Amino acid sequence: MANCCGAKRCRCVAGPTNTACGLSGDGTVASPLAANVAEWPFTCAIGDSGSGVYCDPASGELRADPPYWADFQGNQATTLLGTPLRVPAGEQVVIDTISVDITNPDPCRRGIGLLFREVDLDFVLPPGSGAMAGIDGDDMNYLGNQGNGTIFNTHSQDNKLSVFTLNPGETRTITMNVEAGRGSGGATITKIQKSIRAWVWSNQFS
Repeated sequence: MANCCGAKRCRCVAGPTNTACGLSGDGTVASPLAANVAEWPFTCAIGDSGSGVYCDPASGELRADPPYWADFQGNQATTLLGTPLRVPAGEQVVIDTISVDITNPDPCRRGIGLLFREVDLDFVLPPGSGAMAGIDGDDMNYLGNQGNGTIFNTHSQDNKLSVFTLNPGETRTITMNVEAGRGSGGATITKIQKSIRAWVWSNQFS
């Protein structure tokens, strides 16, 4: 029957529906309009792990979840001491610092990161002397010379790995303390190498 809505003794018949990308069907009972979707290819349940699709209020376009982000940030420095530094007699004395600004590149999700801290100290140890090296309140090793000759530029290389979190888009300044102590017998430091590095990525569970 012709499409004659409004006429007497005439049945309204819907015309064909013009669909574009993302839709299937023509709107009839036999072929209803539906989202043209692919099969769920994962072993996990779609109801438990599937992400959302959203309507952009400005453009009316469909949007998916924001992309995940990852980044590497760090700072490092080497200091050659023209005048050797006497190793402090006290324990865990801060002799140097290094800082880095770490930013979570994801504006939507919490960031999780691995922080790697490394310190390398060069010691000169006369006979009968000793020295300790550490990072951020951690006494990590002790070197001693029990021989008859001076040990020149022996070095300790210490590192620590820890986990931290950042709020969405947050920037945080992280400072590492380079420490030495338990110095005896005229032990000195001639070079300080320090490095602080961070790997940051979006945390999908936040």
